[in-house]
Amino acid sequence: MDYRTIRHHLNVLNKNKLITSTGDGYGNTYFLSPELDENYEVFEEILNKIWKKQKRKEK
Repeated sequence: MDYRTIRHHLNVLNKNKLITSTGDGYGNTYFLSPELDENYEVFEEILNKIWKKQKRKEK
């Protein structure tokens, strides 16, 4: 993948408070945000619904 594409997606995740980062520049390390970590079960439920819906469309 292109570096700019990855940076864009990391910025979107960060802007929406889904991840946090430590470090500076190229060597940043990313983690789930406290908000996402606290609500991870809800996130999984939503993700599973999306995957099930996509599987139905593929058939």
